[in-house]
Amino acid sequence: MIAVDIQNVSFSYGKAPFIEGLSAEFSAGAITSIVGPNGCGKSTLVKLIDGMCRPDAGRVLIEGKPTLAMRGKERARKVAVLSQVSRPPAMTVESLVACGRYPYQSHEGRLGKEDREQVEAAMRMAGVERFRDCDLRRLSGGERQRAFIAMTLAQDTAIIVLDEPTTYLDIGACHETMQLVCRLNEEMGKTVIMVIHDLDLALRYSDEVMVMERGVSTYAGSVDEVLRSGAIERAFGVSICAVDADEGRSYSLFPA
Repeated sequence: MIAVDIQNVSFSYGKAPFIEGLSAEFSAGAITSIVGPNGCGKSTLVKLIDGMCRPDAGRVLIEGKPTLAMRGKERARKVAVLSQVSRPPAMTVESLVACGRYPYQSHEGRLGKEDREQVEAAMRMAGVERFRDCDLRRLSGGERQRAFIAMTLAQDTAIIVLDEPTTYLDIGACHETMQLVCRLNEEMGKTVIMVIHDLDLALRYSDEVMVMERGVSTYAGSVDEVLRSGAIERAFGVSICAVDADEGRSYSLFPA
């Protein structure tokens, strides 16, 4: 089953084409990483999925329905998008997580019983219950990222899209965040699509990988299929060496 289907999409910033004829399918129930050099269109693709950008041609379907045929709240009940956050807002963790219930709230914006239950469940799953009254700005990078992921969980969607979820995090927090992503996938059945720069993390924690260059997808498939294709090496000008240990497999990258 396909969760998100990108069909021959083109998009331009101004007159210059940025994404041209991009087609991609993201499998339901999988963790898929989108990788590629800076400026290749990864974050723009996230905006197209989120409906923030309108394609010049082609269409984006979420669970079989075109995004542009949905109102904002309807789309937000199908896919939760966590964009990069450089400066945390001045609010508590619980208040942030409660923002995830926006698609379900009436005009009064009050939280009902179900909303509060979803907020509690999201904080518990993300491991941020004990920080509920803490100012986001006082948390570590890893703690803060878990709070933002809790907000996407409170949104209660089958699909979660993460744009650079490990940016600004130290190595321990990176793995902690990725382990949480795996739990969301394995225990809650969430489809996860993430843009990520760290190729080792992408290859370790993903079921599938899509490689982008200059606004197009050059290869997509399972981790092993993508590695055999050489698409990552060509895109980044590196060679990849898999290292097996008792704890699992990691990936070292060297200049080609």
